Amino acid sequence: MVRLIISCMDYRLSQEVMNRVKSENDIIIRNAGANIYELKGRLKGINVGEVIFLPHTDCAAMKLVNSAIKDGKEVDKEIEDMLVSQFRGKEFSSLQELEKLNAEIGEKMLKEIFPNAKITTELIDVNKIIKIPQKKTRYYLLKPQTRYNEEIIGSYIIQAFSKEDVTADIKIAESLGLKLEKSELDY
Repeated sequence: MVRLIISCMDYRLSQEVMNRVKSENDIIIRNAGANIYELKGRLKGINVGEVIFLPHTDCAAMKLVNSAIKDGKEVDKEIEDMLVSQFRGKEFSSLQELEKLNAEIGEKMLKEIFPNAKITTELIDVNKIIKIPQKKTRYYLLKPQTRYNEEIIGSYIIQAFSKEDVTADIKIAESLGLKLEKSELDY
């Protein structure tokens, strides 16, 4: 059975993601905010028996969404279309509520995309992660089957089938001041 693990690209989550990998056949997808909306089209072509969905607290992508909606901060059109727009018109009064809403919206989409799969959603509280790696100001673009080594841990990791699937995420990484360290992805 193929398992799909979807998480945010945040550097603090790499070990959490790897702790959930059980097989070399497991597929890992990571992007800004564990954003299912951006992935909908690509995910429909995958046959999986189980999905592990891992959004998290203190998420920079959700902070970006919050400031765009609540403070009127202008964002790149692609980031608006791929990330922010799905939250417009939704009720939330705090970042914490938005993070829960992100988990709920993502889980609902996953149930529609994979009606026969077991879906497990866990909103990871980053304050409860025991060993947070030292943050590195770089990011990696990796294929879904790539596993991490010590060199990668502490970096932001975007994992996808194609670079075109994550162009908004690359813009977000660069807006955070991160530099591309390595890319395994092609357009």
